[in-house]
Amino acid sequence: MSDDTNFERDDSMSHPTIETALDLAFERARSDEEDSGAFYDALFAATVFMPIRSAFNDAGEASETEAQSIEPLVWEVEGDETLLLFDTEERLARWATEPMNYVGIPGSTFFKMFQGELQVAVNLTVAPSSVMIPSDVVSWLHDRAEAMNEVEEIPAGTGMDVTAPPELAPEAIGRITAKLAGLRREVHEAIIFSLAIDAGEDEAVRRVVLGVALTVGGIEDADNIATSLAETATVAFNGERAFEVALLDPESPLMNAARNVGVKLPIVDLSSLH
Repeated sequence: MSDDTNFERDDSMSHPTIETALDLAFERARSDEEDSGAFYDALFAATVFMPIRSAFNDAGEASETEAQSIEPLVWEVEGDETLLLFDTEERLARWATEPMNYVGIPGSTFFKMFQGELQVAVNLTVAPSSVMIPSDVVSWLHDRAEAMNEVEEIPAGTGMDVTAPPELAPEAIGRITAKLAGLRREVHEAIIFSLAIDAGEDEAVRRVVLGVALTVGGIEDADNIATSLAETATVAFNGERAFEVALLDPESPLMNAARNVGVKLPIVDLSSLH
């Protein structure tokens, strides 16, 4: 879809200092419209704080299940009803003129909850990443967030054909590699390959797969790691390419086949490159 989010600096902002990953991603999108996906990636990955009508606990946090029942406060901004999000509690407090209840949830969870009925203001007037997301873009982000949690079970004995992946955009691969760098203690190996699954139909279904072998520490948080990588991949490819994440045993036949034909991604400490 065409992205009509306006990545322009808010001149009314009184606190221009870049402080968070969302600020950095916003600056990238502001300087290059083609890099708007990096901003949405950071927004999905961030914990966002939203003013609500009732509190859940003293820490202002809610599980995804609890979050489904929250009642957000709605403001009128630029003549339209608007939901407000902030990527730190301090920024919410800086914006608020009086104490208010709020909830902190993952950005991806927020966009699963709301389907685009309202526009969304992020860090309104209090940060470099102060931006208004139109309702049609909110709807698009909702679809992306929903797709990230789709899981498919492959029946035992299903035939699988592993080949090299199609040519992929270097920028998208770069974002996934950067994400892996942040998971270097949890991810031992990552390979992109093409997989065709023969489920007894006339034609096999082919998809692009990121095969991931986890470290011992990573296995303890396997579901969250898979979800996080899927979020990054979906936003990196702007929803234009079906891209799946598979957690694989490093000695499995599928992983061994992927090593022969796939594209191996480096697991590096980016800070060591400076």
